[in-house]
Amino acid sequence: MKPNIVIILLDAVRAQNLPFYGYDRNTTPFLSSMADEFCIYQNAISSSYWTMPSIASLFTGMYTSSHGLLADRDKLDDALLTLPQILQNHGYRCAAFGRNIYVSDYTGLDRYFDDFFSITGIDRIKTLSGKISKRFLNDMLPPGINRLYQGSVNAGNSKKQKIFNIAARLVDVFMDSGGRKFVSNFSNWLKKHRSTPFFTYIHLLETHAPYRAPLNFATKFLSLQANLKKLSVNHNHLNYMLNRTPMTPQDFKILVGAYDNAICYSDYLIKKIVHLLKKHQVFDDTMVVILSDHGDNIGEHGLMSHYWCLYDTLIKIPLAIKFPAAAGMRGSISRVVQNVDIVPTILALLEENDPKIWNQIQGNDLSGQAACKREEGIAISELVKVFGPDREKFKAQLNQFDRRLLSVRTQDLKFIHSSRGDHEFYDLAKDPIESHNLYPDDDRCSTLKEKALTYFKRMDDFYRQNIDKIDGRVDAEKVDASVIERLKSLGYM
Repeated sequence: MKPNIVIILLDAVRAQNLPFYGYDRNTTPFLSSMADEFCIYQNAISSSYWTMPSIASLFTGMYTSSHGLLADRDKLDDALLTLPQILQNHGYRCAAFGRNIYVSDYTGLDRYFDDFFSITGIDRIKTLSGKISKRFLNDMLPPGINRLYQGSVNAGNSKKQKIFNIAARLVDVFMDSGGRKFVSNFSNWLKKHRSTPFFTYIHLLETHAPYRAPLNFATKFLSLQANLKKLSVNHNHLNYMLNRTPMTPQDFKILVGAYDNAICYSDYLIKKIVHLLKKHQVFDDTMVVILSDHGDNIGEHGLMSHYWCLYDTLIKIPLAIKFPAAAGMRGSISRVVQNVDIVPTILALLEENDPKIWNQIQGNDLSGQAACKREEGIAISELVKVFGPDREKFKAQLNQFDRRLLSVRTQDLKFIHSSRGDHEFYDLAKDPIESHNLYPDDDRCSTLKEKALTYFKRMDDFYRQNIDKIDGRVDAEKVDASVIERLKSLGYM
């Protein structure tokens, strides 16, 4: 019997804020109660530091410099096989639920899903309000309210800045990012398709900045006083990085609390999904994969959001897999794994032997049945495109980040190769927060440096072949207005 497959992706969730990885807050009470039924991977590493290339890796089993989905207005090469396409060929019904613009027809990552649920009530209201009045209703909904706040920052108007920031944060409290609606969509969809093998991809966006959690979750890890303070705390990473808005340690502490609230809310949504699987008596025969695309910086390393680095705050992600009962796999696993390993693991589970598919794969089967494609014990992460949409104009001010990076990570060591030569080496066992760069003085760095250089050359070849689109600026006039709105709502423009 073919197992059902459910992938639940928590956008921008870093491993360090989950109790499985030593966090002192139980941000995932439901998953914690289910831990004995899952394989919990202690060292799961993303192939990239942001959504589009990371999800492409998840769907193809390839690294960024191989699948090539990197720059805005890119679409995944039609010649590449994706997970829903492979599963369709095995007789699966495939559905996706999410509203991240980078997992849509904008990138081609919607290909081969039989059903794709993406529009929410908020999107419909925004569309309607835009037709009624661009200066009234539309500006009272995100990203409009956030742009009003941004405009006040640029103009140096502190009074307006405070008013619009408070308004934007109040909106955050009263809405999620579609997760509740998608769980409802999934419930209705499951009723129709539970009798056939199915694959569902559910992308939860609540944990992406500005960290939305509804009122009943807003005080899980923030006091009422801190929630009131949160209304005036800056949530925009560029305001901080460009020194437009100074932030205190207390401000970042509040943002971490809001982040943890959003993770806890996502855990609640996962609980509802699992209960639906159990209600329809398909849970035991379903492979449930819970992971993130990347993490987030919340003041660490002097950074905000997910840009400009390959520290573990961005690339060490949670990964929990509930294998079908017959597989008998569970427990805590310490070896280094990656998001590119999900596709080959599913292929092995299906006993797929088509060489065309396996020739594409660069990840390893986590069950150990298939031959390794990547050297065991290491993980590769790539930072190829330094400045995202509409960021090129800040290159001079953010010049220290203008370099390409590739990291090679083992369980305890990490080497970060930089195109500018300012390499980094960390002993993660002694320095998990990566605060003491040991390069070039530590003798242990030479082996990882050599490996990193080999992988970097491959990535650099890809960069030089595609330098125009990678370093080019997105022309907003050539991109659909609705796409621009969705990019801005995520803080990418």
